[in-house]
Amino acid sequence: MIVTIGNPSIDTVTLKGDTRVHPGGAAVYSAISASTLMPTAIVGKVGQDYPQDYFSLFIKRGIDLSDLKTIKQKSKNFEIKIDNNFEAEYPNYDVDIDKKLTARMIPKKFLRADISFLITQMSPKKQINIVKYIRSKTPRSLILVNTHYPFINAHKSIFPKLIEQADIFVANEIEVQKLTDTTRTDIATSILSKKYPKTIIIVTLGGLGSIVIKSRMVQFAPTIYNAMIKDPTGAGDTFSGGFLASYHKIRDPVRSAIVGNTLASIKSSGRGYDKLLTLKFKKVDDLWNYVMKRSHNIGSQKILSEF
Repeated sequence: MIVTIGNPSIDTVTLKGDTRVHPGGAAVYSAISASTLMPTAIVGKVGQDYPQDYFSLFIKRGIDLSDLKTIKQKSKNFEIKIDNNFEAEYPNYDVDIDKKLTARMIPKKFLRADISFLITQMSPKKQINIVKYIRSKTPRSLILVNTHYPFINAHKSIFPKLIEQADIFVANEIEVQKLTDTTRTDIATSILSKKYPKTIIIVTLGGLGSIVIKSRMVQFAPTIYNAMIKDPTGAGDTFSGGFLASYHKIRDPVRSAIVGNTLASIKSSGRGYDKLLTLKFKKVDDLWNYVMKRSHNIGSQKILSEF
């Protein structure tokens, strides 16, 4: 099982003049993505204003919501405007409910070696506390940590400790450049490979794919399915959920990064996470077979095991 830790949000997304309101947030996108390959759960909080039909969507998807608690506070919410170049702006947002996230929200039933954890974007101090709590109860569980560049700007000195304690750390190009004080991704990856040899570090590159750093080795993981982008919202979180679910199963970081890339690409080909809601695979290679059937360039594709 994959347990995502974070608060779902209410997103108001405007894209090409079309505004839609739907569930969002890193916990939601990563859980839906991970659920394509294995059972998932969300540990977090929502306010009493959170629409009841959103819960039905998660339950239909098979996501365990028994530890998604409703409290007397306004739900996390974002207003997101996406321009013609698919760059996002956030003119209004409310994330005060994130202050209510604590490590002890994680119930004992999830503190087992066969469960992996995905800690979504939040204060790195809080992320470290959650990592320590999980490690104290189930030291063999995999822990993936995500971040967001405003946290790096505000708490940069804390990140070395956070990265060292995580099994997997995921960031985009801007974020790794900020972490390493450089403006070049190739230099940033080289620095990170030497500084954190025990942590798997993933650098997401959008539609191009991702970079996998493990044991001082730097490898490129391509996207095996490139779809026309319609909505990139949540693509990074979709990657993380797909990566962790795959890595939990096969323990191959490069192949798992390809899975994450591919699920993010499929997600981005529709609005929100609509394109993921009907996908379920028992094995990682079943995902590949699905992609092969959808691809218009089957002859130029390789099988997933070749990467």
